[in-house]
Amino acid sequence: MEKMNNNIPWTPNPYGGYYPYPYGRVVQPPPVREKTIFPAGKNELLFGLFAIIFGLLLCNFTLFGGFNVGFSITAILCIYVSVGYLVASGCRPSAYSWTLLTLCVIIAAGFARSDDGFVKFVMFLFLVVSYNLGLCLLAGQNRSNPSGITSLGDVPLSLFMGFGQMAPAFRGVGRTIRSGGPAIKKSGAVLLGLAVTIPLMCILIPLLMSADAAFEGLIRLLPDFELNEVFATIIFGGGAACVLYTRGAALRHKPKKVCVEKKPMKGISHLTVNTVLGAVCLVYLVYLVGQLAYFTGAFAGILPKSFTMAEYARRGFFEMAWLCAIDLIVMALAIGLTAKKDGKAPMSTRLLCLLVGLVTVFLVSTASAKMCMYIDAYGLTRLRLLTEVIMVFLAIATAVVSVWLFAPKLAYMKVLLIVAMVIGAAVIWVDVDTVVARYNVSAYQSGKLETIDLDYLSGLGDGAIPQIAKLTDSENPWVAQQAQEIMNRERRDDCDFRSWNYASWRAEELMK
Repeated sequence: MEKMNNNIPWTPNPYGGYYPYPYGRVVQPPPVREKTIFPAGKNELLFGLFAIIFGLLLCNFTLFGGFNVGFSITAILCIYVSVGYLVASGCRPSAYSWTLLTLCVIIAAGFARSDDGFVKFVMFLFLVVSYNLGLCLLAGQNRSNPSGITSLGDVPLSLFMGFGQMAPAFRGVGRTIRSGGPAIKKSGAVLLGLAVTIPLMCILIPLLMSADAAFEGLIRLLPDFELNEVFATIIFGGGAACVLYTRGAALRHKPKKVCVEKKPMKGISHLTVNTVLGAVCLVYLVYLVGQLAYFTGAFAGILPKSFTMAEYARRGFFEMAWLCAIDLIVMALAIGLTAKKDGKAPMSTRLLCLLVGLVTVFLVSTASAKMCMYIDAYGLTRLRLLTEVIMVFLAIATAVVSVWLFAPKLAYMKVLLIVAMVIGAAVIWVDVDTVVARYNVSAYQSGKLETIDLDYLSGLGDGAIPQIAKLTDSENPWVAQQAQEIMNRERRDDCDFRSWNYASWRAEELMK
């Protein structure tokens, strides 16, 4: 045994120490994985400089100015610098990506128009989705077909790419600085020192101010110096600048994954799917026949007996909205899960889906007509207007999906996303508060509405003020007095240009 063990050769281990190769078998050491490095040339360095500037400005203007003109300007600049870098680096945009990014610019500019916080929040979500999807398509990093609903999965891919690819992007910048001339190396060393010093100062200075009143007074003597604003801008703006640069570099230089074509799903028998669709259609037909007079009354403006206008308009309205959304999901699942032949679902399944789509369009039209009757009787509110907008989109979405059933080459997701963006741009630019106030004031002045709820109008945003001003010379003295009291209310005169928007500025000018 000792003799056999002595015959085993001892080989040096590259990781330290020695170990024998038993029975003459050669053991290969694990391969050393090379670190990924994104190139950092002239375009990347220039893009990084703009990313730092616009990232700091975006966070400062948004944190201390809200979603107003400051956000509009810096958001548009961030869109332009990202698109400009990718195009200058050789990326060729498609018409679809150009359309999405152009609509992003239009919506971002609308933040300087409106004072509606809720609409701005929804439009911000629209911006995040369309901006990231547009950049992903522009760089060719999308993993899904942009024509289908799975393309929305590319949004988080682009959104979080900047967080996951920081190391390769900064390695490329470090290599460029190290391989550059003496001036570049010195500049890089200074920038690295500043990158370490600034966060350290953000910790030391507040602690020293808390510990010593004299030092705090000295810092406060600095002209127009808001320490918290500076620190918040550096911390959040620096993070935003890093993500903005690393995402752009990753979209340009990250190896594109080849999309492996998946095997077609076997699917469910069309008999099973048709049974479900047939039962749904049968229920809808019985329901429509039994309620035909009730529904057509909405189009004709006829009020059924034993119903007030409010009861007639409200009853079943939101249930119909849910039914429309459920019908769209049922249609999509039916086509997606059915066993296909030559890439198409059976004609019987498509016809049943079309019937469901037609019923959905009819329900949407009925619900919209009922809401119009309610608006004619009681006036317009934000909820009623936004609900009508949603119903219009549901009707368009159902019509597009119904066409897609018989034209599978139709890029339905592109159409729906562009339609949603166009509707969103229209909503933020016309200003919901302005539309609501204008309708109610015009209807009251024309005699269509017998009364007007000034308390409700005064609770709207600044977009309603110019319309309320029209009632100060109303023939009704009570209405004129209430309108004048609203106009005489004191307003905070905010001179900060970052928080400027057109609706608030116009309201302030009228109320001075």
